[in-house]
Amino acid sequence: MTKQMIADLANGLPPLAAQLYLDMIPEYQEGYASYVYQTPKEDTQKRRIKQLSKNFGRLRDTPSFYVMPMVREIAEQLLADRGETYHPLSTVAANQVLAATVNNHKTIFQVLRNGARVAFVILQKKGEFLEMTLGILSQGKEAELPAAIVGAVQKYILADMQEKLLPLSVLVSRESSKLFYQEQGFVLIAKGCESGNESHSVACQLVKYLSKS
Repeated sequence: MTKQMIADLANGLPPLAAQLYLDMIPEYQEGYASYVYQTPKEDTQKRRIKQLSKNFGRLRDTPSFYVMPMVREIAEQLLADRGETYHPLSTVAANQVLAATVNNHKTIFQVLRNGARVAFVILQKKGEFLEMTLGILSQGKEAELPAAIVGAVQKYILADMQEKLLPLSVLVSRESSKLFYQEQGFVLIAKGCESGNESHSVACQLVKYLSKS
């Protein structure tokens, strides 16, 4: 029944709004469908669909990012489906870290853009740093997406992590990745990414000092 409600809601939305809706994670799809069809009154259903269409239109113009835990089954599915096909600005060995984290039953986060999963994030204390492993799932050409993902993770850390703030650390191996994280306010503290290096052979560490003030 839920699948039918999701299909019915998508059919009732304009094409662009329907695509945004169908790209969302299942929990969001089910939530919106339940909201619309919890009443048998068709006029109320139509009003709710019309309002959702407006809301989704605003999301297309001003995307919303949200960080939340990912259930283990989804992480396992990512490992099975994607292999190592991540955006080039992902951190070093993202897939291997994801696999190890799944096996160790530790927390994995996901970044949602307008309700659609665009990245996974693993945060681990490593010595004096909070190491961020980032796997960007989208292969799209939206140049602003990786920066928005990193920004969303930083906002999550500042807002929701109660323990002492440690410097945020990333490991990258490409010159382009190093430059990207430097643009996001990270500072190179370990040599290794020489100018022009686009291989995966040598990693370098960059850190960013976060403050709630």
